[in-house]
Amino acid sequence: MSVYRRVKKIRYHRGRIRREVFSRFREQFLDSEYPGDPKAARLFGKDLKKLSANFSKLFFFQYSLWSRYKFHRHIYRSVILKGARENTLHDVVQASKEGVLFYFPNHQAHIDSMVISWVAKLLRVPQPMFIAWNTLARRRSSYLMPLVNSCLLDRQIMDTRFSPPDPFRNTRNYRAGYTRLFNEYLKHMLSEGVDTLIYPEGGRTYSGKTGEARIRRVFKSALQAQDSLKDRREIFIVPVSLTFTLVPEASQLIRACREKSYLPPSSLFHDMQYGDDRYAAFRPVYETRSGFPLIRDFLEKNTPIYCVLGDPISLREPALTLEQYFEPVKKNLKVLPHHFVARLILSGGTAGMIDAARQLRNTIHEHLLDEAFFDEMGLRDILSVGLEFFRCEGAVTETGEICDPLLLEYYGNKCIPNP
Repeated sequence: MSVYRRVKKIRYHRGRIRREVFSRFREQFLDSEYPGDPKAARLFGKDLKKLSANFSKLFFFQYSLWSRYKFHRHIYRSVILKGARENTLHDVVQASKEGVLFYFPNHQAHIDSMVISWVAKLLRVPQPMFIAWNTLARRRSSYLMPLVNSCLLDRQIMDTRFSPPDPFRNTRNYRAGYTRLFNEYLKHMLSEGVDTLIYPEGGRTYSGKTGEARIRRVFKSALQAQDSLKDRREIFIVPVSLTFTLVPEASQLIRACREKSYLPPSSLFHDMQYGDDRYAAFRPVYETRSGFPLIRDFLEKNTPIYCVLGDPISLREPALTLEQYFEPVKKNLKVLPHHFVARLILSGGTAGMIDAARQLRNTIHEHLLDEAFFDEMGLRDILSVGLEFFRCEGAVTETGEICDPLLLEYYGNKCIPNP
């Protein structure tokens, strides 16, 4: 039996890295903005401790086994990994081996990070450091997340919609210092060759649509890290396009979008376990006649998760903006049968769908559509798969009556531009 090895090893010493990062932070910010202030030094030191991931190899090995064979096995079985080109996956592995990867995925559900972690395992590249809000670290997640490479940002400080209870930390100067501290930590980790995952949209999109890239401060830090590395190491942006068949929290997201409310997680690991339970329990019975790959994916996996990796893009590339790095993510998303059917049902119900489907198909960019959409039998199978999905979800009855228009709206917004 062959021995499983990653393509590179990360030599990580948490204490040493914290000392080095805090030393630079003290020189560049702390001594000038808070001279001789022991309280500021103590609080920023605690912030850095919470930011820094543990990278516990033994724990991560144990958790990976439990995750694969027990906790999240139904989601893993649904993943379909592809590259934008024939050699893309090989290029991603080489980029990780020779430099450092900076994953740029779209953000739909809490299970996004788990899918990318699984993809890293399939490609034999290191598990990425996962940058997330500390609001995810609740209940058992507060202990587990730092042990699985999570860099937890304090949302009360970084997000202007929130405010910390301590007045000392609830100032513009302290927020600026915290941002500087995080930037120093990120630059150091990238320079050490640590593959990193961050969501350019900044959070899940409650409406179902793909949002715009917003992480300008983090992107600027990555550019600064590349400038400081010069020719010693190259940072590659890896666009990741995730298209889920089943989004576990879809109903809650669209309702929060309508109510303009914040949807807090119960805890990351609790929500991921809930997602796996949903994938295990969701058992539609598709009736199809064509043999197109898209249709076969639904027959074989019930709820396929499409993960398309774009070609690695070097941060040395001149004059590329954050939006241009994120554009391949949108380009490689897929329109799935129930996305298409949701828009049809909301437009005119379930009667006479085949004619409406032909018209809707002509309004969508061809690169977003599978070949099955352009075949008469394939199109009928797409309608059949989409209707069965919503019947199984309880959004549409057997007779075609709409029970949950908000859920239809959520899936109808995915990947399909508004008319």
